Amino acid sequence: MRPTSRDEIEIAIVCALPLEVSAVEASLDETYSRLCNGHMKDYRDMNAYTIGRIGKHNIVLCPMPGIGKVSAAGVATNLRFSFPNIRLALLVGICGGVPFPSNSAPEILLGDVLISDRVVEYDFGTQYPGGFERKHRGEESLGRPNREIRTLLSALASSTVHGQFKEKMNKHLDTIQAQDKRWMCPDSADVPLESSNRYRYQTNDLHCNCANGNSVNCSRLGCAKTHLSRRGSHENPHNISVHIGTFGCADRVMKSGKHRDLLAKNEGVIGIEMEGAGVWGNVPCVIIKGVCDYADRHKNKVWQRYAAATAAAAAKAFLECWVPSAKAGEQYLRACLEHTKC
Repeated sequence: MRPTSRDEIEIAIVCALPLEVSAVEASLDETYSRLCNGHMKDYRDMNAYTIGRIGKHNIVLCPMPGIGKVSAAGVATNLRFSFPNIRLALLVGICGGVPFPSNSAPEILLGDVLISDRVVEYDFGTQYPGGFERKHRGEESLGRPNREIRTLLSALASSTVHGQFKEKMNKHLDTIQAQDKRWMCPDSADVPLESSNRYRYQTNDLHCNCANGNSVNCSRLGCAKTHLSRRGSHENPHNISVHIGTFGCADRVMKSGKHRDLLAKNEGVIGIEMEGAGVWGNVPCVIIKGVCDYADRHKNKVWQRYAAATAAAAAKAFLECWVPSAKAGEQYLRACLEHTKC
């Protein structure tokens, strides 16, 4: 039910891109207000908000004014002015994935969802005349999530809960896609792609023309077929995997398979993005992002909408597993009873 005070809101969802915001808005059970002001915003707060509900949680959706860690940190700092009781911030959107994080880890496919248990700032270091040297003394690795977040992540890693989580996520994805076909998997949507296109990058990205294309499939740009392993369109596009692990974060776009794999080898990174460290250092945070590319020279925008939708669906499933505080639960129950009387 609609919150009567901003002190009642304990959940924030932060998005860097407009399409990420749109995907989250499509997942809301109720939308109370957009671009809220007045009693729902502190005079020091420069953010814009949408207030809504997911399940038992009243949430505040925070669009960022731009990408990157500085922008994310600014949004998180301002968020605290207006909503001092935030217990959890979800950073929801799209990211680059590491196709093979390790020999023992399952492969990561486009559209899969990555959830953070750790963040590493890989642009933290010193620039020398001969090159950049990363610091490896722990400063670039941000602290662990709080106990409440770690407990839920541990539960999600169990096979039974993991399966239930995926069922919820797929149900929410269906709901999002029913509102607009642009959220559909590129295999089944009317987009300019070849017939079998759910691919993952294999090894060498040094000899392709993908840097010349932004939203065109690799096959149309003449990339060697040996660079791609394809998943046919006959396979179930809802067979989305959820991976929990470390995100690499930096204020620069990664478009190098070589550097991506080196980062994965040295830090155990499964995904690469640009905002996590900014939010992580200011509020209790979990990053939930859909894989839209492999952070290499094959990078394009074809999978961004679908990845944003899978991330939004996963975020909603995550919040359904998150227990409101006793106070928030009591407020929600009281509001429901009052609404029933009316």
